[in-house]
Amino acid sequence: MSAPAAARPSISDNHPDFQPETAYLSGTVDAMLRQIDFWEDRDRQMGADLETSIILADEAGEHAAMLSPHVHHPYFGSLKVRVGGREQTLYIGKHGFRDVKGPHSVVGWDSEVGSLFYSDALGWTPRRGGQGVIKRRRQLDIAAKTLHRVTDLYDDEAGGDTGGREEVLLRRLEEGSTAGMRDVVETLQPEQNTAMRYPAGTPVIIQGAAGSGKTTIGFHRLAWMTNAERGPQQARAEACMVLMPNKVLATYAARILPELGIHAVNVTTPESWAVGLLGLEKLEVTDRTLSLLLTDHDNTRRALAWRRAKLLGDARMLDVIRTHLWNRFNASLRGQSLREQVELNHRDPQIFALADTDLHAILRDIFAADPLSGYRAGFRRAVEDLALSQLNVPEDEEASVLRQLSAPLTALLGRVFASTTPVTEARRLLGSPEALAASGLLTEREIALLATDPLSGIPTPRRAHADATELPLMLAVQAFTGGIGRQVGRTLEPFDHVVLDEAQDYSPLLYALLGRATRAGHLTALGDLNQGMHGYKGPSNWEAVQAVLPGAEVLTLGRTYRSTKQITELGARIAATYNRAAQVQGVDRDGAEVQRYTAPADAPDGELPLIAQAVKDAQAAGHVNIAIVTRRAVDADRLAEALRDFDTDAQPITTQEHRFRGGLVILPVSLAKGLEFSAAIVSSANVQTYDESTEYERRLLYVSASRALHWLGLVSAGELHPLIA
Repeated sequence: MSAPAAARPSISDNHPDFQPETAYLSGTVDAMLRQIDFWEDRDRQMGADLETSIILADEAGEHAAMLSPHVHHPYFGSLKVRVGGREQTLYIGKHGFRDVKGPHSVVGWDSEVGSLFYSDALGWTPRRGGQGVIKRRRQLDIAAKTLHRVTDLYDDEAGGDTGGREEVLLRRLEEGSTAGMRDVVETLQPEQNTAMRYPAGTPVIIQGAAGSGKTTIGFHRLAWMTNAERGPQQARAEACMVLMPNKVLATYAARILPELGIHAVNVTTPESWAVGLLGLEKLEVTDRTLSLLLTDHDNTRRALAWRRAKLLGDARMLDVIRTHLWNRFNASLRGQSLREQVELNHRDPQIFALADTDLHAILRDIFAADPLSGYRAGFRRAVEDLALSQLNVPEDEEASVLRQLSAPLTALLGRVFASTTPVTEARRLLGSPEALAASGLLTEREIALLATDPLSGIPTPRRAHADATELPLMLAVQAFTGGIGRQVGRTLEPFDHVVLDEAQDYSPLLYALLGRATRAGHLTALGDLNQGMHGYKGPSNWEAVQAVLPGAEVLTLGRTYRSTKQITELGARIAATYNRAAQVQGVDRDGAEVQRYTAPADAPDGELPLIAQAVKDAQAAGHVNIAIVTRRAVDADRLAEALRDFDTDAQPITTQEHRFRGGLVILPVSLAKGLEFSAAIVSSANVQTYDESTEYERRLLYVSASRALHWLGLVSAGELHPLIA
């Protein structure tokens, strides 16, 4: 059994360079403390006047605050390099530091030079020319200003690769999970580093199995994007967005961003972002398709709901909606005109007039231009520009003329655009076979499918609501009419960079909309097609995403790092039943055998005593963060209460409003997805709960069984599922 717990290694001085490295560490700590003292001494931050002095002092204080947390752990590795016949050693840390009076500078991990620490390359070309050669890579375990261990990863003089990289990785993976996301800066593997640093300005889809580190790599890529070395591709943290599949995971994941030196990033869910952009924050978002899939045993109805949801998220719907709006607005413009007298200085009053045909021509040009701000704002701007041009308005009178035109133009826009709201227009389209057919993109069978209602048996909220499968349609109406992007005051601008986690669960239509809302090429998608629990919303393959994100590259992480080989092999066996996991390679990390707990199907207390025993066994093995994974939220609530009679107190996480704080929790697989735990216990792991004949059910079982780092328990009253028995 692996020792999961997490203690820092004891001080080890058997490396020949341990003492010199200890001395160098002490010098670096002293240099950092001197620099912090200098920055915090306001008497030294003097400018030409009081205001300049205050600004300089505030900036120095910010620098000191950013550096202070890194004094206890200044760096984690070093590179000995040879450039132009001269050897030097560069130290790599989470925060760059320049020692202006000595040799103790630190190179940031996210710099181009920092990348050399993670790669397998042995040479590079520095910016100033010449040829550089890597002579040694070294890992340095430091905590509380103390050096604990020196591990050489590569040493040219010792014959090259030492195997140290794998040794360090396994040490880190042996550590127990925490209530936060794993920090991988110190142990990025070459394939992860390549994905993280893929050229800026290219849309990237990172496909990786459970535990391959894709989420943390995506976050590190975002941090890398904010580095000034990215030049014109650099992203501002406050102009970036991270989309997570639910609020539990968004809260959990957001904790790591400040640790990477980036603050003010908007971490949210697609639903929260959508209703915020629509201005409908009180709109309740449901996912009735998911409810049906989890509760209905009628496979015909489930298949129908799945196909309809997939069609709602099809990328073709963008042009279906666009055609529908074109017809709506053209119809609204018939018989409309604009005629207004405009007063100008030192000139007779001028008449600005636009006939029906003029307005139609403007609408055609706006649809062709497809402005980010939407058709309504684009139409207004086009009319205003035409008025200023036709009337030959001097620059100093432009504001006056626009004020005079404002009321009649607003009235015209109201007659054309006002009745087109995202919620009502999306539903109007779905309720009209003629409107759905207008684009010629949908077949008669697809139009008939959209007219069906396989969800009629699933209750709806009494308050105003929208279904998660409808939201992309509503967003599309918003994008065309009112614009889409990052809200800055009353205006919209493109996001600098967007990261999507669990990217296999976002529809091609949503990808197309995010492509509109973001700088060209600045989208990073992180997903695993094997874990498509919400595949009714997601793409069938990554080619469907590439079709709406021109130039997008798919990068595959072929190795999973989360679990022991025993847990990884079991997960791969489940996933292999839908033929996508054959190439996944786990880390050769031995651990406890998967524990199986069964009782007769008619046992008086069912599986409750088995779950309680599994919890005790996991705790006895030294695990603290433990998850009991159920299939549905209602199962988690029921079990949490019933387990108290068996001296087991598990915190239920059954809605997106709950936060994961560590310890013993019980939660449905839909909320466990994306989280990891030192130990996990899968309840009701049988064919009655996870239908063996349905691929969706096998996906759920795969996700449930792949949450554990070190210890996995499978529980069933009755026989275990044959895939895990």
